[in-house]
Amino acid sequence: MLAHYADVWKAMDPSDFTIVITGDFFSDPHGNEKLGTQEFLRYAQTEGYEVRTVKAILSNRIKFRYVITNHIISADITLSYIKKQLNHALILLNRGLRCLNVKLHVPEFRPALTYLPQRIGRKQIRYMYGADISEGWSLHSWNNIYDVFLCHGVNDEREIKKRFNGKTFIMGYPRYDRFFSGDLDLSSIRREFGVSESKKTVLWMPTLGGDYSSIPLFAEALSTISKKYNFIVRPHPFSFVQEKSFISLLEKFNFNIDRNAVRDTTEMFGIADVILADNGGTPFSAIFLGKNVIFLDVPDDLGPKAVGSFYITGSSVLELKKHLPVINNQEMKQLMNMLDSEVFYEENSKCIETLFKRYFDSPRGGGAKRVADILESLD
Repeated sequence: MLAHYADVWKAMDPSDFTIVITGDFFSDPHGNEKLGTQEFLRYAQTEGYEVRTVKAILSNRIKFRYVITNHIISADITLSYIKKQLNHALILLNRGLRCLNVKLHVPEFRPALTYLPQRIGRKQIRYMYGADISEGWSLHSWNNIYDVFLCHGVNDEREIKKRFNGKTFIMGYPRYDRFFSGDLDLSSIRREFGVSESKKTVLWMPTLGGDYSSIPLFAEALSTISKKYNFIVRPHPFSFVQEKSFISLLEKFNFNIDRNAVRDTTEMFGIADVILADNGGTPFSAIFLGKNVIFLDVPDDLGPKAVGSFYITGSSVLELKKHLPVINNQEMKQLMNMLDSEVFYEENSKCIETLFKRYFDSPRGGGAKRVADILESLD
């Protein structure tokens, strides 16, 4: 969340917002403190941001003018106090009618599904969580709570408008503003990963998602070519906790692994000549940044019971795979031919720019200031 919001917070007056953290912020279901918790709190304190727990907000009956969220947050089946009292009276009335053999039933109030942000704010703003959208998650019915949508580009704005009534704005990709700032220093990240200027740098960014992840399918195959390049693996941060066997597999084949789960990936993208992707938001981030992309061939639909299916099924990532190269784990020679070919980079770059126009067509850079201005303009 810090990577998504940090630049926007810096573009705003700290007195204009409060960071609200839920009960799940501090620990996982097993009671273990989550990675990055203390670092986040120290960061917020250093920047002078107000941080409050949702429990404190609710207990003090605080209602914010707007609440900004970028994914679904817990919901309750609720009724207002007045409707509860009316329901009690209606239940008694209907019992009396039945006793009198009167064939009449007065409808009772049905509980409403109330999401946590609705309990602490009058109006809701959706800050889109990556440009990969799917019916199973990012376009699901819970988006009906939002009054405003901050979209990355023309594609997610168009799909949002088809389904929901909230007002839309295109913000670009604020988390990557530094990439376009002109002062991105990549020297330390190159030293950290031992990047040689004489080799192409390949960044493999497998997503979270069990059998949808490229790690179990490609770890051994990619290890056979990894020494020829500056080859870095950036697993999904949750993989270090939820998919430890995948991390062990990467270790078995001696990959150069980015283990900093709370790192802002802007520098990682900055040093890469090409991105190897499977699912999730990574390929869209690469397109926004103008980076070359090669897909690793993983299953597209393993059925509703498979881990991660509601993220993947119907995802816009499937559309990208129709336009960009897709390599299976038996095609390492073909992959090397691409990585070593200047013709590939030229053609892939042209395709990336075409896809940028199709999915984003928004300014590259300046997104944080844009969001701050949008928020300032709201009624």
